[in-house]
Amino acid sequence: MKRNIYLVSILSLAMIALLASCQKDNYDMPDATITGSVIDNATGKPIITEPYGFRIQMNETSWSDNPTPRYIAGYIDGTFTDKSYFAGTYVATAIDGAFVTPESQTITVNAKGTATVTFNVNPYIQFNAVSIVKEGATVKATFTLVKFVSTARPVDYAVIANAKTPYFGMSDNQVTSGRITLTEDDFGVPKEVILTGFNAGNTYYVRIAAYCENATGRYNYTDVVAISM
Repeated sequence: MKRNIYLVSILSLAMIALLASCQKDNYDMPDATITGSVIDNATGKPIITEPYGFRIQMNETSWSDNPTPRYIAGYIDGTFTDKSYFAGTYVATAIDGAFVTPESQTITVNAKGTATVTFNVNPYIQFNAVSIVKEGATVKATFTLVKFVSTARPVDYAVIANAKTPYFGMSDNQVTSGRITLTEDDFGVPKEVILTGFNAGNTYYVRIAAYCENATGRYNYTDVVAISM
């Protein structure tokens, strides 16, 4: 009998501990949204990039002076969104793109709310007078490159294409002109590149990429043009 009472007591204590732990873990899930865009100062529109072409570094200052950063991946159209944040105050910074890192911004988001933040950035290279058209079995790209950041060091440029997806960059192109050396003398001079190597019957997504040396190795891009071959 004493043994049974002892076992019942042990089980009761275990249930109490389990219920207590459940109560302690019954916190609200993160339900706040951080969203926004990175605006290209050369065009006044969201910057055109590649998948994960930049990141938004988020440091929550509500609870710590030395927080561990979180990151929001940037989309190809220069926007970003993450719906899994706790309510609080954050310092946001646009980083790891083909642009000069802008000043950080402090934002506050409420539970189940949305905070929108916009960054204006200077891209390393601007594209002017862009034309991407089909010519027979080839694609002709004409354009002019302008150095938008005076201290940027030019490296190369290319015309690239992909038949699988419009969401691509230099690292996953299927057809390419190859990297063409870019010098200071090339800026402001009209360029023409003929792209070959297409398969008939396919639709290709074509864009121009240009690179000035930067810490992240990111290229500046034109928007994607769909070409049916």
